[in-house]
Amino acid sequence: MVSGIMSYIKNNYFKLMASVFFLLLASFSVTNLFDAYGEQYTDEGFKRSVSAFAIAKGLNGVISVVQGTEVAVEPAGIGLILTPGQILDPANDLIERFSWVMLVCTTSLGIQSILLKMFSSFYFSAMVAVLLFLMVLFIWNDKKVTVDIKNILYRFVVFLIILRFFIPVMAIASDAVYKAFLETSYVESTQQLEQSNELIANLSKENQAATKRDEDAPWYELLSDNINAAIDSFDVDKRVEQLKVEADNLMSHIIDLIVVFTMQTILLPLVFIWLSMRLVKVNFSFKYFSHPVK
Repeated sequence: MVSGIMSYIKNNYFKLMASVFFLLLASFSVTNLFDAYGEQYTDEGFKRSVSAFAIAKGLNGVISVVQGTEVAVEPAGIGLILTPGQILDPANDLIERFSWVMLVCTTSLGIQSILLKMFSSFYFSAMVAVLLFLMVLFIWNDKKVTVDIKNILYRFVVFLIILRFFIPVMAIASDAVYKAFLETSYVESTQQLEQSNELIANLSKENQAATKRDEDAPWYELLSDNINAAIDSFDVDKRVEQLKVEADNLMSHIIDLIVVFTMQTILLPLVFIWLSMRLVKVNFSFKYFSHPVK
């Protein structure tokens, strides 16, 4: 009995393995198990990209305000002017380019989301599942079918499998890479951008308050302003140095975010597209069955 079962498995090993493989894929196709992970990945990616884009646009607006202000300090008749916009100008240029990068990354996520919905739709999923089930029946009743027809059928079915599961698998792999290598960098960089946004906004308010003078103010308030201006003049170098450090940190974290989003939403999808195209090419040239040698 056991020897008969082992002999049957040995003689039909390919058919058994192919049947199990196709039936599993058919069940995955209709249950949308992989699609749920893909939808979660695209939703979270959208939230991250929109959040980073909003922070960048906020920084761009705040820096633009700061660039339009000058702090005039006149202790003892000596005029000093602090222009923070000049220090933040390179960072602002990088933020504008980051906005374009985020637009491209968000578009990439949108395309992935649309493709996921297309290939995980009820009709396409049901069609793939039915064809895979019919393929299992065909495997066990293919004696009268020529080798060429068999190869055509297998190539077509494998092509449908690639279409059906390419986007979900890509989403799962991209999400795994993000959580393993990119998440820490994203969290740290976004937190730093938020802090920079707040710091530069406070600086803008301080600059506006420092440059504002009331001509009708009493003489003692004007005297107090002059004393404060004299004190501020000795602190100009310190404020400029702090602003330079903040600008350098800001640019560093923006570059980190560019790397994170470019890898996750552009580089990895391109790698998967290349792999899928190679797989399709190999599939249509591969001979699953060969003619018997005479």
